[in-house]
Amino acid sequence: IICVGAEPVNFVDYVALNPFKVPKAELLKELNLGFKECLQTLLDHGIKVKFSGGETADQPDQVRTLDISGTINGRVKLTSVISGERIKPGNLIIGLRSGGKTRYEKRENSGIMCNGLTLARLCLISREYQAKYPEISAEERGYYGKYRPDQYLDDLGMTVGEALTSPTRLYAPVVARIMDEYGPYVTGLVHNTGGGQTKCLRIGRNIHYVKDSLPDADPIFMLIQKESGETWRAMYENYNMGVGFEIVAEEDAAEDILSIPERFNLEAKIIGRCEENAGFNKVTIKSRFGEFQYP
Repeated sequence: IICVGAEPVNFVDYVALNPFKVPKAELLKELNLGFKECLQTLLDHGIKVKFSGGETADQPDQVRTLDISGTINGRVKLTSVISGERIKPGNLIIGLRSGGKTRYEKRENSGIMCNGLTLARLCLISREYQAKYPEISAEERGYYGKYRPDQYLDDLGMTVGEALTSPTRLYAPVVARIMDEYGPYVTGLVHNTGGGQTKCLRIGRNIHYVKDSLPDADPIFMLIQKESGETWRAMYENYNMGVGFEIVAEEDAAEDILSIPERFNLEAKIIGRCEENAGFNKVTIKSRFGEFQYP
């Protein structure tokens, strides 16, 4: 909700699970600890979110393992909504890194966030794991990788399981500070979840987003592409590829904005610019794997 300039009010969760396959008490205990840790991190940075409970449903005939979702409610004055309508040619695109470790995090993050995980699990994890836990995937395709979840890879700097379960980074502490200090210069905010590097297509009008200075993709994305055979074009469309959050800002303020992520030990850089496009939004990605245009 910070992408539209809203302040959070409360959070609720919903858990549907198969209690015959997933240890319910243990799961709920770990979820509770995770929620507390997450909300405390936000509170430590002045972002107050009330946890309002949620619902847990036993659905063994409908859910193979578990399904977890959450809803956060927020509020913002209609006159203060960041809709992306102010994005214009000449604006610069600032990218915040998805991997690594910030000052407010306890461990290294692979950068994978929360999208493309089905393909990632299928192509990386060994079928032996599915043989042990057949409920985790449909038989028609199933897991076809060569790694164990507890297998450490030097390129990743962690185990395969740790890389796949790295949490989506909390960008709110950084973005909230940017909005406090440079809000009038910010014209658009994008969380690169669904759509990966093409998520920005959803905001602005008749804008050509040119991303020609992206950082190197984190090792987890290189591994997924190698083991799955996915095209690089599709990789940039489905994964954040190293940039989890984007700030579109006026050129005069872009360099100054970079000083804020630096305070949090969060890598950030100007990854591109906005140009005019006729009739629709467009993204061009220039990478060492080729140049790709969307849509």
